[in-house]
Amino acid sequence: MNFKDLTSNDIDYARGIYQDKSLSWDERMNILVKFFGKSERTVRKWCSERLGFKEKVEIEPEQYVKAKARVHDGTKKRFIISWAQNNTPVHTGLMKNIEAYADFINADIHIIAGRYKNPTSIWTTEQEQDEFWYDEVVDYLDANRHDIHKYVSILSDIKIQPTAVNPMTGLQALSGVNSCVFGSPKVQLEMIPVLEGNKPKMMLTTGAVTKKNYTDSKSGKTGEFHHTFGFVVVEIKDDETFFVRQVTADDKTGNFTDLYYRVEKGEISEVNGFAAAILGDIHYGHHDQEVLDSTMKLFERVKPKHVILHDVFDGNSISHHEMKDPFIQYGKEVAGTNDLGKEIDFMLDSLKAFEQFENVVIVRSNHDDFLDRWLKNEDWKKQPTYKNSRLYMKMSDMLLEQYANDPYNVKGVIPSIINERYPKFITLGRSASYRVKDWELGQHGDIGSNGSRGSLLQFRKLNTKIVVGHYHSPGRKDGALAVGTSTKLRVGYNRGASSWLQSHVVIHNDGRAQHINFIDGEFTTF
Repeated sequence: MNFKDLTSNDIDYARGIYQDKSLSWDERMNILVKFFGKSERTVRKWCSERLGFKEKVEIEPEQYVKAKARVHDGTKKRFIISWAQNNTPVHTGLMKNIEAYADFINADIHIIAGRYKNPTSIWTTEQEQDEFWYDEVVDYLDANRHDIHKYVSILSDIKIQPTAVNPMTGLQALSGVNSCVFGSPKVQLEMIPVLEGNKPKMMLTTGAVTKKNYTDSKSGKTGEFHHTFGFVVVEIKDDETFFVRQVTADDKTGNFTDLYYRVEKGEISEVNGFAAAILGDIHYGHHDQEVLDSTMKLFERVKPKHVILHDVFDGNSISHHEMKDPFIQYGKEVAGTNDLGKEIDFMLDSLKAFEQFENVVIVRSNHDDFLDRWLKNEDWKKQPTYKNSRLYMKMSDMLLEQYANDPYNVKGVIPSIINERYPKFITLGRSASYRVKDWELGQHGDIGSNGSRGSLLQFRKLNTKIVVGHYHSPGRKDGALAVGTSTKLRVGYNRGASSWLQSHVVIHNDGRAQHINFIDGEFTTF
């Protein structure tokens, strides 16, 4: 990175790290050296001379001093964590709802103290001289670090600029093996790869309970656009198991939905339906039946109007990744897992569980293409087994007919087979759109703009909110979400450290999206 290439976001981030007294000087320098890609000497010169990050004596307000000494309630098994900006009014509707919900689920409330100087603030002209937080959050204010579980930490002592585009950049290692919650007005989720046998590691930001209050700069207006009212819920089941969710609230009223519960004007009621449920990639044959059973129990209690399914077909029997490996082919022959007919029949039989739902959508996915690719690229006479020969002929004829009808709008073999058994299921094409509550749900996630490789960072730039699959790792970058997987966490090809997690996304009837994350087949203590 060259000095002339620094953006206002880069400078804001660097200033936040340089002036963050909760980190030691060495920690700050290590982060900035990695960020700038320069030597420590160059970084110090840039910060002190060229960018003018002056060290100054700071007198901390009494509220913040108390927040730094905050201790979490070790008797509680549930926690609600959000973020509040200094010198900024609280969203009173949301705060009252949080207090009511915390009382309902017996949760300890933590409001992370956010510090941001805004010379163009519409709320106060005294920020330069007086730093404070509004009364509604003072009793819950937190600027300390808490290990609330063996595998979960609240990192309230880390100051993150509210204008940071990616608030968790450079913080992946700070909590060790623990999943961690950071205070930020943005709502983001990132999985960190772990080796087999370790608990999944999640990094989450909270959303805010204070109103929008940003500078009129480019970074300020961008931060204002992505400002989200919300919080994180952490549930402790036992010494080994925890559950975590992000909850977002209505901008005007502060009302919200978490799992089964709707909170409006301080009153809690139970919901009986989701607008949509997007399941983690299924891959029948590699699926985790315990996760799917838990999912169906959830749907018995809260029935989704739209069910969106990704990668229902795995293609293990004819996978091009393993076709030329004679040892793997021998193992499949012995186990009988190279039988395409059996794999397809199992997928079709398993899909029957979804017939009960009003709208079932099969998103065209990359593993569907395994079958079409096999037909196009392989010679049936040279296959490692002949048990798939007649299917090869039958499906080749099916594909030829589709190309004869329209060579540039081919449905594919797997969607056609599914519709033969389930004509009411909606099977989408590669470029299809399927929208529910202003969320785009019709894309798998492997293909991005203009045929490029898809990613959440790319999808966040679209002109629509979107939920995709494909990565097997749940993620959230503002309005772009990815589900995780519904498979077992290890399926043979994700060797080494893995960020996979069994996770769905639900769209509530108020249009707010929420990840449902599974640990050992469960997702809540409720």
